Amino acid sequence: MPGSKSSMSLAQAAQYLQMGEKTLLKLASNDQIPASRSGRNWVFDRRALDEWLERQRASDDRAADGMLMPLADLLPDEAIIPDLRATDALGVIEEVAARAYSQGWLKNKPWFIGALIDREALASTAMEGGVAFLHTRQRDHGKIARPFIVVGRSYRGVEFGAPDGKPTYLFFLLGLTSDRIHLPILGRLARIMKDPKTVSRLRSTPSATVMRNVLLKEDAKAVRGGLAPVVFPDRPQLNLEIRKRAIMRVAMRKAEEAKAAGKGAKGTRGKAGKAKTAAGKTASKAAASKAKTAAGKTASKAKAAASKAAASKAKTAAGKTAAGKAASKAAASKAKAASKTAAASKAKTASKAKAASKAKTASKAKTASKAKTASKAKAASKAKTASKAKAASKAK
Repeated sequence: MPGSKSSMSLAQAAQYLQMGEKTLLKLASNDQIPASRSGRNWVFDRRALDEWLERQRASDDRAADGMLMPLADLLPDEAIIPDLRATDALGVIEEVAARAYSQGWLKNKPWFIGALIDREALASTAMEGGVAFLHTRQRDHGKIARPFIVVGRSYRGVEFGAPDGKPTYLFFLLGLTSDRIHLPILGRLARIMKDPKTVSRLRSTPSATVMRNVLLKEDAKAVRGGLAPVVFPDRPQLNLEIRKRAIMRVAMRKAEEAKAAGKGAKGTRGKAGKAKTAAGKTASKAAASKAKTAAGKTASKAKAAASKAAASKAKTAAGKTAAGKAASKAAASKAKAASKTAAASKAKTASKAKAASKAKTASKAKTASKAKTASKAKAASKAKTASKAKAASKAK
C-alpha cells in the first residue's frame, strides 16, 4: 500500500533490485513486475518484489535450453557502450566491467576483472569477424548481483588475439550466474554474430538504442526459427601452476619488449638530439649571415634614402629661396605701383582742391562786384531822385 513501510519509489526499487530505473519502468509498464500507480508515480511493494525475485531465480532451471530467458532482461539500455575509450585488451576489460559495477550488477569488481584476465590468458575469447565474448571460467552467484550482458563497441578496433589476426570491434561481456544460463546465451549470441550483415549494422549504427534493438530483433528471429543445441569444443584442462607460469612468461616478454623499445627510443632521441644541435648551429650561422646581408642591404637603403632626402631638402630650400626673391620683387613692384597711385591720387586731390578754391574766390569776387555795382546803382538812383525832388521843390 502507498505510504506503508514496505512501499518503495521507482528509484528505491531500482536500487533494491540493482537495475536501471529505465529498465524497471519498462518492466512495470509492461506488467512484467509487481507495481502500482499512485497518481503519476510508480509504487513498489518490497514483499512482492522479493517474491518476484524468487520466481526469477527459480526460472533459471527452465532457462537451461536458452529459449525461455528474454535477452532484453539481460541487456538493458544502460548495458550498451557505443564508443569504447580503451585502446588495448586490458583497458577494454576494465571499461566494460566498470559499466556493470556502476549499475550495481556486480558485487565484487576486482574478482571479476581478475577472473576475466585469467580466462583471456588461457585463450582469447575473440572470434573471426571482429567480435569477442568476454566471460569468466567459473560462475559465482555470490559475486554477481544479477545476470547481465554488457556490449561495448570500439570504432578503431582493438588487438584482442583474434584467430584471423585482425582487430576486434564488438565486445560482449557475459556476467551470468550459472552454466545453465551461460552456455545457451553464449550460443545465441554467437549465432547472431556469425552473420556479417548483423556485425556490419552493429558497427555502423549511430546510437546505443539502435544497437540494442538490432540485437533483440535478431535474437527473437533466431529463437522463433528454433535453436539447435550449442556444442562448444572441449578445451584441455590446464594445471593452475602451468597457467600462472604461462601468464608470467607473457608478462616478462612484454616487459622485455617495452625495455628494448625504451632503449631504442633513447638511442634514437640521442641521435636526434645531436642532429638537432648540428642543425641548430648551421641554422644559427645561416641566420647570422642572412642577418648580416640584410643589415648591409638595410644600411645601403638607409644611405640612399638619406641622400635622396638631402637632395630633396636642398631642392626644396632652393625653391623656397627663388620663391622668396620673386615674392620680394613682386612686393617691391607692388609697393612702387601703390606709391605711384597714391602720389597721383594726392596730386589729383590737390588739383581739385586748388580748382575749387579758385572757383570759390572767383565766385566771391563776382558776388562782391555785383554787390558793389548794385550799391552804386542804388546810390545813383537815390541821388537822382533826391536831385529831382530838390529841383521840383525849387520849381515850385
